[in-house]
Amino acid sequence: MIQISILVLAALAYFCAVFVKNKRVGYSFTTVFIVLLIGATVSLVLNEQNHFGMEKVVSQKTIPIQTVKKGSNLLLYKELGNKGKERVYVYRTPSTENAKKPNTTKADINVKNKVKVGDYNISKIDQKTTRWEYKNGFYSFLFNLSNNNNEFVSQKNTFKIGQDWLVLTTKQANALNKKLKDKSVKAQMQQEGEAYVKKVVAQEMQANPSMSSAQQKKVVSEAQNAYKLQAVKDLVKDLK
Repeated sequence: MIQISILVLAALAYFCAVFVKNKRVGYSFTTVFIVLLIGATVSLVLNEQNHFGMEKVVSQKTIPIQTVKKGSNLLLYKELGNKGKERVYVYRTPSTENAKKPNTTKADINVKNKVKVGDYNISKIDQKTTRWEYKNGFYSFLFNLSNNNNEFVSQKNTFKIGQDWLVLTTKQANALNKKLKDKSVKAQMQQEGEAYVKKVVAQEMQANPSMSSAQQKKVVSEAQNAYKLQAVKDLVKDLK
């Protein structure tokens, strides 16, 4: 609206200065319109450069996340720049589980990413986004043609993942995938895994001889997962 007002005020100032026969009246109106024109122009510049009429609004949301590579709990990231200080994290959500492209964090200097590993029941991302929004409907109406409402300011992403997750670069994930497909590695992991599970089950049976079949299955499952996680961590050490 203010952009249109500037054009109208300029036209009125010109009209009054040129076409009004009574020059005293014409110049008086011209002066008023020029003052209003200057005020409108300054307001527009302040809005564009300093977000006049706007305020920072912070929105927060928590999003459950899933691993990009099915069958393994991996949080992946890509390093940006020569020094690799900036990272773009790659993940999926329940809504993008079967999508062609996974989710990624913004590649922006004002986006900060942090990863926390802990005993979380559900892996998730706490996202805090700051945007410029108009203070009220008046300012929104005044500067609506500027198209800068909801302008992005900054974002902070905090990934909260379980102890059974690994954080790897996309290159490391691809290299790990190749290793896991190697026949010799698969055979070694199977042999060592079976031995580890037997050892754990024997220890648990000794501690609780009356263990039920359901309890035994749970011990076997937990032992298998524990071995797989540690074996993968050992493989990852060679990739770094």
